[in-house]
This record gives sequence, structure tokens and C-alpha cells, in this order.
Amino acid sequence: MEEVTPFLKALAAHRDRYNAQFRLARHRSKNLDANAFLEHLRVFVSPIVNAAGGDPIEVTDALMDLSLATHGRLPVSLHRVLLNQARFVGMDPARVSVALANALHHLESEPGTTTHKWITYLEYYSRSLETVESLLDLGVVLAWVCGLAALRESALDVASRLAPGTLRGFTFTDDVDQLRADPWWSPTNRGLRIVRKLGAFRGFGGTFTRPPTVFLHEGRLHATDGAHTWRVHADAYGGALRRADNATPQHQAPTLTLSRDGAVSCNGESRVFRQLAGATSWTSWSNTLAVTTPWTHSIMFVAHS
Repeated sequence: MEEVTPFLKALAAHRDRYNAQFRLARHRSKNLDANAFLEHLRVFVSPIVNAAGGDPIEVTDALMDLSLATHGRLPVSLHRVLLNQARFVGMDPARVSVALANALHHLESEPGTTTHKWITYLEYYSRSLETVESLLDLGVVLAWVCGLAALRESALDVASRLAPGTLRGFTFTDDVDQLRADPWWSPTNRGLRIVRKLGAFRGFGGTFTRPPTVFLHEGRLHATDGAHTWRVHADAYGGALRRADNATPQHQAPTLTLSRDGAVSCNGESRVFRQLAGATSWTSWSNTLAVTTPWTHSIMFVAHS
């Protein structure tokens, strides 16, 4: 006789409602197969509901909504994350399941991220956590460290709320102000150095249709290829380009300078980078210089620590 699990109890209590939800979803997507979806519920949803605790109906509702929204095509990696974090799913089913699903989706969609590292770190550092808020804070900071550069500001805003010593585990420092002041901070790197190359030709799967130029708008780095403009996010952990509108160049006194022969200067220190010679555009702020040349569709970054 099959054990009556929390998931089976939830199904029995609201079978008609779940069937109605499925019929509506199948009306919207003819490719939604009933047998395949039942198997998804058995393999994906049931173990999480049974492990979550809390109200099994609320947990089932949240996972049913997530499953129907994606036509039962949730990745195996998400099953691992939700099952490992099941106790938090039980605390706040909809909020936690959607937040973790979104984080994983963005990590898997962004080039250069380390999704497996995010999953592993989340499993390890969440063991001692007690609240949903602490889990979500940890998830944001880890997503940034694992390559989602656009989350940098949000991550730094909550990093100080992490448990003592946690931040040091993956950034080598607990000093949030240090990380905020120096996007390229490292316990070992010093002086002028090239720290990142970001962007590529659209014909090869990149972003830019022609070599871009860079400029600052409201103190933030932007790039344009003449047709479109992007907000540029880049630091020691990753880089990203996000479409931006109505961004125009604004003058700002340079903090690092670049000569025609590729010499970068800052605070009396100078170093020649031959690949930066003949730059088509450059701009600098804080301890960072962004450079473009006619020879590449990438933006190159030089930092001074």
C-alpha cells in the first residue's frame, strides 16, 4: 500500500482545482502532455513537497504554479536546489521557489557564470541559516560572485547581513566597503593590470555589430556600437551588457589616463599595454580604465590597486 505522503494529501484535497489549472495550461499550450506532466509531478514536485514541511498545500500550489508556467520543463539543477533548500520552501513556498528559480535561470543564461559553484556554495553556507531573508541575501551575493555582475550593487547592499565570516569564504574579505571601493580587489594583485575583456562581435554570438566606444553617463559606464547603447557591468567576478536608452556622454575628470602608444598612468605610476595603442575611446573613474580599439569588438579594462 502506497504511503500517504504530504504531497498525496495535497493532491487529494485539491485535485479538482489542480486538474482545472492543468486543463487551462494545456489549452494555452497544446504541447503540454498529461502523462509527462504527471511524471514531472512524481519525480520533481513530490520529493520537494514531502521534504519541505510547512503547509503541503501551499508548497504544492507554489510548485504547481511554477511547473505549469514552464510547461513542466524545469531543469534538474532547479530540482537539486529546491530539494536542498526544502525547509525554506516550506517557510515561504511561492517567494522562495520563484526567487531560486529566477536566480538559477539567470545564471544558466549568462555567459561566463559558474552555476555549479553557486549551487554548491548555496548548499554549504545555507546549512546554518534560520530565515528566508538570510537565504535570499546569501543567494544574491553568491549569484554576483558567481558571475552575475549586474547584481553587484544589490549584493553589496545586503552583504553586511551575511553571517560573520561568510563573505570571506568566497571573496577573501569581510570588508564590504573595500569591495565597494575597488571592483577588482584581490589580496594579491597590485599595481596597473588588465583585469577583464568584455563583449564580442554579434556575428560570432556577441553583442556589438561594430567595434564599440565607451563613455560615462551619470557616473556609470556605457558602450555603443552606433546602433544601440548598453550599460556595462564589470568587476572581478564577471561582466555583463544590458540595453540602455537615452544615455549620452557626460564629461568627468579622468582618474587614469591613456596615451596613443598604450601607456596607462595613475598616481605617478605608468605601464605600457601595447594592445591598447591607437584606442578609439577610453574613459576612467575610480581605479578603473575602460578602453576600446579598432581591432576588436571587446571592451578592455585596466585597474589600479
